[in-house]
Amino acid sequence: MQSYDETLQLIRQTGRRRKYPPQNDKRYEHSSGMIYPEITPKFTLDRGMKIFTIGSCFARNIEEKLVGFDLPTTRYRVPPEEFPHRPNGVLNEYTAGTIHDRIVSVLDPSLDHSFSIIPAKDGYIDLNLPAAIVPTTYARALERQEEIKDLYLEMKTSDAVIITLGLTECWLDTKANRYFKHMPPASKDLDSSRYSFVNLEYAEAYSLLDSAMRAIIDGIGIKKIILTVSPVPLASSFSGYDAVVANGYSKALLRVCAQMLYQKYDEVDYFPSYEMVVSCSSAYAVDNVHVKDNVVGLVTDYMTANYVTDSD
Repeated sequence: MQSYDETLQLIRQTGRRRKYPPQNDKRYEHSSGMIYPEITPKFTLDRGMKIFTIGSCFARNIEEKLVGFDLPTTRYRVPPEEFPHRPNGVLNEYTAGTIHDRIVSVLDPSLDHSFSIIPAKDGYIDLNLPAAIVPTTYARALERQEEIKDLYLEMKTSDAVIITLGLTECWLDTKANRYFKHMPPASKDLDSSRYSFVNLEYAEAYSLLDSAMRAIIDGIGIKKIILTVSPVPLASSFSGYDAVVANGYSKALLRVCAQMLYQKYDEVDYFPSYEMVVSCSSAYAVDNVHVKDNVVGLVTDYMTANYVTDSD
């Protein structure tokens, strides 16, 4: 809560920014149809810094556009016979639960992730990897988990972290009491009583993300964290609602979480990639899910223009 006088002073400081931009406002770019919200970064980033990127596929999009930085996640590769898509796409993390567990694993490497490996046709799959992952041997599934765990240890030598929050819909292994990414495929051998669908509520999501921020700031010692909300909508919903409505809930909740963390921690900043992309009517490919590459470039250019010290 802020007083009347404080609010009046803030109105004067904010100026024209307090009004949503019409098309003749300089925050609106006519060539792209995108709105560029004015921001005041809490910190700067220097070229050559080691930046660890975590999050949904939009995090993969952003890291491909960040030139001149050391990005550990871009060096991770899985063989195409295991995942015939973007080589590091298996790193995608969408929900607060799995993001939390990956970060906590940096401080506690003994945290067991093997609960998410289950039998499937022609081998084993890892429920904490994308649904498109190809079944493999149990030994290889464990080995891959160790590879990802080792990759996350590079956070210890990173200068900054960028986290893209994706969605609230996830699954819970009630035996392990741990979250994972996608629905276990139905089979006669599946113990369905072990798994539950969870659409995270605010208190759950915020608690997980707050714990993750404290782990990064106090445990790992990183003092520069950029939070953003992915503009990529959920491709399908398990909630029973129309996917458009379900996506609105998901993004709104995560945006609130990001705002609360931004206000709580000096080390946490918020970058409005979500607001920028959804303001642009031509931002998405024909599937209305994937953001066009040139739009990702515009968003990343705006990020570097505001954060990077040697940016033109």
